[in-house]
Amino acid sequence: MSDILNKKPNNDSGTDTLERYRYQARIALPFCLSCANQKGENLRSIVMEHFEDIVLEYSDYWHFIQVKTRNASRGLWKLNDATGGLKSLYRTFNEISDPNAKYSLWIEGTIKPDDLLMDLTSLNNISNELVEKVSKNLDIQKDECKNFLKFVTVRAELPPRESIISQNIMLMGDIFKNTPVHQLKSLEEKLTDEIFRAMSCERLPNYLYHYIAKLQDAEEEVKSRIKAKRLTASNISDIIGLDISSNSPILLQLFTDLNAPKRTKLEEKLLVAGASERIIKSAKTLRANASIHEAEILSSTLMETKVLVDVQLRLEILTDSIVEKLSNLDEPAKTIWCELLDELIKKASFIDPNQIYKQDPYLLLGAACGLSDECRIDWGVKIA
Repeated sequence: MSDILNKKPNNDSGTDTLERYRYQARIALPFCLSCANQKGENLRSIVMEHFEDIVLEYSDYWHFIQVKTRNASRGLWKLNDATGGLKSLYRTFNEISDPNAKYSLWIEGTIKPDDLLMDLTSLNNISNELVEKVSKNLDIQKDECKNFLKFVTVRAELPPRESIISQNIMLMGDIFKNTPVHQLKSLEEKLTDEIFRAMSCERLPNYLYHYIAKLQDAEEEVKSRIKAKRLTASNISDIIGLDISSNSPILLQLFTDLNAPKRTKLEEKLLVAGASERIIKSAKTLRANASIHEAEILSSTLMETKVLVDVQLRLEILTDSIVEKLSNLDEPAKTIWCELLDELIKKASFIDPNQIYKQDPYLLLGAACGLSDECRIDWGVKIA
């Protein structure tokens, strides 16, 4: 086997290819942390079947993931762009024939809003038009295509290549609290290298599922090949060398529902800063109410935009001052949330002198949540 880790590409396109492969390895990194965190009780192993393929072995089902990347300059994703990934998933689906298995296509980038590919971002949204198009692209019968699509979901807007390292380091920092940043960077690189090594090992046949399910019956050569590609709680913990027992809110949220809608920046910022589900739910509601109010105000009056900008700037300054005071706390979002609401109740007339938000502290808090969604404020913990 050639040493891909140390192989030097012949040209820039090769460099780009290797960067994409390492990106795919980094997409698998949170699964490795989750596996080690659970001691393998639920997520038993991560099998890096080959470049672009992630196979997750859970205690009661298998999850097969295709990861597709491309430069943003190529535009929004459409169904035709996803044909290669869907073909790979269909081959696995056809080979495995397991009604409990899950199949996902994960893509870096955004789906064109009115494209049929958007239908696959949620289960049970299979139209005749979608079946017609996919069956033609995959060259299969419509009935078989419809049956396949029942098990498939598409997840878009993966962390971009430019920020995936930072997001993984942020996740590791939430798990390994009080660990210096330089050590977290080293751990992230070390674990990525190991995932990449597993990716580069000799490809297994399509009946990987059957091999692992009956590992004790496999020949020694087969066992050795599977072991080389299989990342378990034990070997992941050995690589990291730190205790990974953690109630990390980010880690728990990441794997509660892999098909859940992508979180907003507001939710991510609150979550990483230790906000409770109650606060996050309230924040989303208040943010929506404030957005509706802003739209109504802007459409029904001759108010100049600079008046709205003024109150938002005041909100930003007030929130930043509270964050600066409380950011050294554990789970600072809880305290910041309460103190910000108290200050808005006391100072609504100063923050909103033109009554853009009716000097209503709850509308103002919703507006602050909107600023957080725009990455203008955080809740005590900075994230990308």
